[in-house]
Amino acid sequence: MILRHSRDNAFGLFSRLASSALVLAVPLFALPSSSSAFSAAADVSGGYSSQVLNQILRVWRQPAGSHGMALFELRIDPSGSLAGCATLQPSASPAADAAVCAAAHNAAPYPYPPFGAEARVSLAFAYGPGDAADNNNAPAPSYAETLRQAIVPHIIMPHGLSGSWTAVVQLDIWADGSVRECRITRPSGNADVDNAVMAAVRTPGIIPMPPEHAEQRVTLSFTLSAR
Repeated sequence: MILRHSRDNAFGLFSRLASSALVLAVPLFALPSSSSAFSAAADVSGGYSSQVLNQILRVWRQPAGSHGMALFELRIDPSGSLAGCATLQPSASPAADAAVCAAAHNAAPYPYPPFGAEARVSLAFAYGPGDAADNNNAPAPSYAETLRQAIVPHIIMPHGLSGSWTAVVQLDIWADGSVRECRITRPSGNADVDNAVMAAVRTPGIIPMPPEHAEQRVTLSFTLSAR
């Protein structure tokens, strides 16, 4: 059964989770440090939400000074791309909430949702009392994730669009960090969105050198959303 709870049901569920999340979340999801944050996924879909949460936690970093609790809903399309990240209930730290949605985008693509249908995944994050320094034990980001973080700030959303599009790009990168070739392997369905992603990828000087100075072929998924 795919998660399709109403907002009120999600609030009620996470209110119950909040009272015991420090007990439940750390053993289930193995956060790097229980002093920095706890999180929980509302999951009635055979563990799919837990997979999504664990994938996000690998790239998420809590901003310094964050506090409060926030509830999120992620929409994941049948291909595993992130179709949207909505803050159902914001915390007292807007930057921390934005960091969760940014990590959700950076962690995509996800495993295919159950039954080949769009999945709605509800997540709760509670921040503090630690800060970003508490996450030093988290795994270093992969080269693909480093690439994504370098490219995303240069993507300019085309004017006049509303909706969500996902483009998948493949890059062949020389050992010195120069791009041998880049191409869209799965178009978004909107040429302006595809062009915006490719323009960002081709921004001079943003591609980091591959690890161990070895040539790399990397596939990245970018989701652009506008209302």
